Amino acid sequence: MTRSLPMLIAACICAVAFIFGIIRIGVGAVLATQAIGIVDIAAFSEPVTEIQQFLNEQNDQALLPLTTVSYLAIIAFMGLCLVFGAAFSWQRKSWGYGLLSIYLLMHAGLFVNFQTINPKINILITGIIMMIILVFANQRRRI
Repeated sequence: MTRSLPMLIAACICAVAFIFGIIRIGVGAVLATQAIGIVDIAAFSEPVTEIQQFLNEQNDQALLPLTTVSYLAIIAFMGLCLVFGAAFSWQRKSWGYGLLSIYLLMHAGLFVNFQTINPKINILITGIIMMIILVFANQRRRI
């Protein structure tokens, strides 16, 4: 395997994680401002209502019941972990992997908290696989 292939693989994985993180930050922040009442945009009402309905259904069995705003804050924080984790993993800083691991643990934690499995488990599984590939690809990259 040439040394440029691991760099390309690492770049792709870091780019995907970074972009996904930006989306999570944006969605979490914008929907939280809608839920708090700072903004009132019709397009954001339906997603906030769906999250509230989900939480109303799931909080009875949740280990730690969440409000809409706390749930959205968790989503945004997960995005921050992805963005900084991707950036620092690209630089091969070990704590970049730590931040990506925090994201994965938080993602898994939401499943445990609500004691449910849904199709979003595929995102978690994909994230774990990408993390493993990223670690190996970064080990084989040129400096």
